[in-house]
Amino acid sequence: MPERILLTGGTGFFGRRIAEALKARGHTVVTPGRPDFDMMDPASTLRTLEQVKPDTVVHSAAHYGGLGICVAEPIPIFHRNVLMGVNLFDAAAKVGVKKILAVGSACAYPGQVAGDMKETDFWAGPLHPSVEAYGFTKKVLEVALRAYSRGQGIIGQMPIVTNLYGENDVFGEYRSHVAAALIKKFADAVQSNAKQVVCWGTGAPVREFIYSADAAEAVARLLESGYTEPLNVGTGIGTTIKELSEIVARLTHFQGEIVWDTTKPDGVLRKVLDVSKMESVLNWKPPTSLEAGLAKTIKWYLANKAEADARQ
Repeated sequence: MPERILLTGGTGFFGRRIAEALKARGHTVVTPGRPDFDMMDPASTLRTLEQVKPDTVVHSAAHYGGLGICVAEPIPIFHRNVLMGVNLFDAAAKVGVKKILAVGSACAYPGQVAGDMKETDFWAGPLHPSVEAYGFTKKVLEVALRAYSRGQGIIGQMPIVTNLYGENDVFGEYRSHVAAALIKKFADAVQSNAKQVVCWGTGAPVREFIYSADAAEAVARLLESGYTEPLNVGTGIGTTIKELSEIVARLTHFQGEIVWDTTKPDGVLRKVLDVSKMESVLNWKPPTSLEAGLAKTIKWYLANKAEADARQ
């Protein structure tokens, strides 16, 4: 049944994809933003929800970035994300919202998990120090979902999403995730005829990547499924950062040398989700291969490079 949905972060990289997926299913999606909707301000948050009167809230807004910003800005990352969540949940309860879906992250998993990460591992140990501040804010949201379910009867859902990439990502060096950062590095090198590209770390860490449109499709399917436990959303396919860099180099037609700056941190050595439950609950697998998704992303980036580089 079509719902009236308030989507936070609806004009952002991932949020706009979620909006597309929800609208394609016939839902009415409202995507308010600043200055009128300021989730750091409880009064502004409540006022907006009173005006929109949503049946459901999908919370995808976040103060986030790659490994660099997680290390450099732990206080703003923790403070802003927790405060936004607290204000949003409180306002949702006051206006009678029936369901909240809060977008989670694989960063919230413990830093050391043997094998692929299952949903049962979510609380199995401490987070990796490099992403602790951001990852723990997602744990706070998971606790909030349970608290408001018990206390207010609000249905709660949380997709635990792996590393995203795709069109409209943040490509500026400071806030970019690894895939976007590599795309910019290699595209810049081709543009300047550079003979070398220097990448962070050793290239050995294994990561999992999902195309943003596929992840948004999973969110929309989860919303309609009625499933209320945290659910991994990913491909279940691990790729080393070295392999990722080589794919990006090939797709951008970079002909030079890739050099690894081993003075820079690697982060967690392996982070891959077990997606068997996702495939069962949603009866679905992400259709876009890493190479195909990266090709689409690179095509978009090259066509919008000046604008994308200026976005921080």
